Amino acid sequence: MKPWHEIAVPHPDIRAGKFDESVFAADLSDVVAGRGPLEYGDAETFFRKTYPTQGLVNLLAVIASRLSGQKAGNAVIQIQTPFGGGKTHSLIALYHLFTNSQAGRPAGPVSQVLEKAQLDSVPAVRVVTFTGTAADPLGRTPWGEIAEQLGHYTLLAEHDRKRRAPGKDLLHKVLADKPTLLLMDEVAEYVVKAKDFREQIVAFFSGADRSGEGAAPVCAGGHASFQCALRRRWGAGAASVTAGLRAGGSHLHAGRRRRNV
Repeated sequence: MKPWHEIAVPHPDIRAGKFDESVFAADLSDVVAGRGPLEYGDAETFFRKTYPTQGLVNLLAVIASRLSGQKAGNAVIQIQTPFGGGKTHSLIALYHLFTNSQAGRPAGPVSQVLEKAQLDSVPAVRVVTFTGTAADPLGRTPWGEIAEQLGHYTLLAEHDRKRRAPGKDLLHKVLADKPTLLLMDEVAEYVVKAKDFREQIVAFFSGADRSGEGAAPVCAGGHASFQCALRRRWGAGAASVTAGLRAGGSHLHAGRRRRNV
């Protein structure tokens, strides 16, 4: 039997003893801001070094299908894994897929995703991100930040200043005009910091969930503190973070479902 390192050959930096373990500290906000290691920030490098597991390809394909206007898949997906299981890595993969659609092609993860989704190209969508570790609780609220990124801050400016969750109809106006992918990470960390309006955050996610039409938001979470807040509103079976958005003209129910990667 051959040694494992002859079957799965490590990358050159590992073989040379120069591997930097800090590279594993993926941070969605760093990628969006253009900071962090090249392995995450550069789409081509990211896809070249990311092994396309079946779970990752399936996740990206389901969301690509949803955003293309197909009625397949769920509007709300919670990525739930143990610590270090790849939640943030999956969100970064989604970010690069929809903001750098030519990366990872003609061969590689993107081609596999398109084949799985039965699409010729990656659909053009708006990508909105929120990372709880980077967000300042004294700054914009999650709904204010999302509205700002979508160019509709004036609609929620008063709600943002007063730390009050907007109603479903107002959220629909913010989200409803174009296909949108919402990527949210480390929300529980933000809730701990913003404890003075925690219930409003829970109300926001509940309203966003119900306001979605044809949505494909992806949320990563699972920390106990935020799960407890949601249980008080939705019961013990609630997913840890949910939200609903609109994509393309198709009118679909936004549900709450867990998806393991």
